[in-house]
Amino acid sequence: MKKTISKFYNYLANDSLYKNSIYLILSTGVMAVFGFFFWIINARLYSAEQVGIGTTLISIMTLISSFSLLGLGNSLIKYLPTSDKKNEKINTSFMFVGLTSIFISIFFLAFLKKFSPRLLFVRESIIFSLLFILFIVFSSLNIISESVFTAYRSSKFVLIKNTISSIVKLILPIFLVALGAYGIFVSMGIAMAVAFLVSLVFLFLRFNYLPKPIIDRIVVKRMTKFSLGNYIAGFIGGLPVMVLPILITNSIGAKFSAYFYMDMMIANLLYIISMATSQSLFAESSYSETELKVHLKKAIKIISIIIIPAIIVTSLFGNYILLAFGKEYSYEGFILLKFLSISGIFISINAIGSAILKIKQKIKLLILLSLINTTVILSLSVFFIKMNLFGIIGVGIGWIVGQGIISVIYLLFIKKLL
Repeated sequence: MKKTISKFYNYLANDSLYKNSIYLILSTGVMAVFGFFFWIINARLYSAEQVGIGTTLISIMTLISSFSLLGLGNSLIKYLPTSDKKNEKINTSFMFVGLTSIFISIFFLAFLKKFSPRLLFVRESIIFSLLFILFIVFSSLNIISESVFTAYRSSKFVLIKNTISSIVKLILPIFLVALGAYGIFVSMGIAMAVAFLVSLVFLFLRFNYLPKPIIDRIVVKRMTKFSLGNYIAGFIGGLPVMVLPILITNSIGAKFSAYFYMDMMIANLLYIISMATSQSLFAESSYSETELKVHLKKAIKIISIIIIPAIIVTSLFGNYILLAFGKEYSYEGFILLKFLSISGIFISINAIGSAILKIKQKIKLLILLSLINTTVILSLSVFFIKMNLFGIIGVGIGWIVGQGIISVIYLLFIKKLL
């Protein structure tokens, strides 16, 4: 038995796709476990209204960070492995992302009254405003740093730095209650700052990285087209997760946004399985595209083994998980959680399909499919909310229908591309 386990472990440890995928999945698992307790603490310390506003602020941070990435994460995974100008590519990406984060954050604050009047308190304090901008910059840089580790086939550092930041995040809400809903946001923001600073330490010590505030023109020219296409596709595809909490808060109340956020947080545990594996598939194929079919089979195998049992458990016992946040979260959010969980099957197909389109550089098609997916999800969600049909469950219906439609299209194209 020990020999079998040891052999299996060595097999996984010596296969970079499996190894990277598992580290990324474990990283998200660690963040989810700590995040689970983070939100339990918040649910006990803050009212549902405050949690709803806090989750809306965090969703906005995620939204702006996604705007700011400019598709450079995928370009780093694509071009960094074979580049002889690694530092230049990393520094140029950090500079672009950091500056873009600052610009968009200021723009958002300037028009906050139109975007979300409920959040005007952020603009009323110069300290709140500056922290808002600073934490969004760190959030954006933290995300892009993970692409660097993925490109280097060293996702174990993602696991380490996310573990450290998760511990920090868990402790902070207790000391920030006086800030109300903003205390939740500050806790998350400080954790993002810690995560990025730890990333810099690892890059410096292990990969000979030297930080330098430069924008290399050659790097920009090389990466622009691929980055821009991925930026558009990624941003459009990520809109539902980022926009729905704002839509729910403004339409049916902040507490329903809290229910949605907790459900999505749990569902993301399922989604990361396919997301992490597809990123590893993309990274491996950046080293050698000729091995795509071999890597694809491995990716499908690892996703299937993990995600199917996880979906079954979440669909059957998700109400007990939600009870940890309070009875109202379990009562209001369980059916929505079922829809989000089952859609994990479709999201797995879509994640793999997206990776293949990136590998084959079919970026226009990727943008089109992202647009269709987002349009269906948001249109149905708005329709159900405005017509007062199904309540928050209507969001789940829109979500699973949108993901399912795109899965069918992806399957048709994958068959042609391989």
